[in-house]
Amino acid sequence: MLVEPLAGSHGGLSREWLSGGRRSLGHLPPQGEPIPSLIRPRLFAGAALLLALAALPSTAGAQKENLGSPVSTEPESMEQFLTAVTKDVDAYWTTVFRDFDLPEPRVSYQWIPAGQIAASACGDEDGALGDEAAAYCPGDDTISISQKFASDIYSGALDQALPGSSQGYGRTIGDFSVAYIVAHEYAHQVQDELGLFERYGQQLPIMAFELQADCYAGSWANSAYQENRLEDGDVQEALDAALAVGDFDAGNPGHHGTPEQRAAAWYAGFEAGDPSACNTYLAEVDAAAQ
Repeated sequence: MLVEPLAGSHGGLSREWLSGGRRSLGHLPPQGEPIPSLIRPRLFAGAALLLALAALPSTAGAQKENLGSPVSTEPESMEQFLTAVTKDVDAYWTTVFRDFDLPEPRVSYQWIPAGQIAASACGDEDGALGDEAAAYCPGDDTISISQKFASDIYSGALDQALPGSSQGYGRTIGDFSVAYIVAHEYAHQVQDELGLFERYGQQLPIMAFELQADCYAGSWANSAYQENRLEDGDVQEALDAALAVGDFDAGNPGHHGTPEQRAAAWYAGFEAGDPSACNTYLAEVDAAAQ
């Protein structure tokens, strides 16, 4: 369950993978080849409007939300798009938790306007996050994503700044690249709800949790596929995004996994369609560390 904003509008998303009606996935193009359609007509009432809005300064500060029932209004800003995707991911995990007789997951979120900062227990020395934010913070149980960061993912502007894509692995462009980021960060909240950070946090490297979060994100995408809500290119966009954010700094405690590892983890969750299949990432990394 998520928290409604104190001010500002948000809405549901009339996207194929959110509202029904799937076009055949067919054969996926080889990784690295262009996606046939980067901006699909049902994405927004006007994709150009989103990019124009992303360049404008926001008049509202970052606001935490609690998700309620989605509505049918198409989003007209990145803020509304992020909310719509998060609602869809939240609905999936609410169903999963219910099926396992677990309490409904609960998390706050905030979409930080471009050029602004927001308070976070996981922020910098001043306790703030800004334009580069895309994180779940266990300290305040909040998903924080910068609207500028999300817009730059959507437009492809961040490609050369990401560790994987800057080395020729994948790319980030399109709506489902943004959806991958949202689903990944929500997955960290799921790990927190399940007590995995507390149970394994001192035993396993960060990479174990990052790969499991990618796998969880893939399992959500599978649910959209099973409900006939994916479009041509969506799976490839997610795989390319996972490749793009992978890194090669294996000696760094903050290493999140190589491009290949991250894409493989997402696809494992997508192929299985079962979050329990993602348990292997904690077990495998644990065994490798022994």
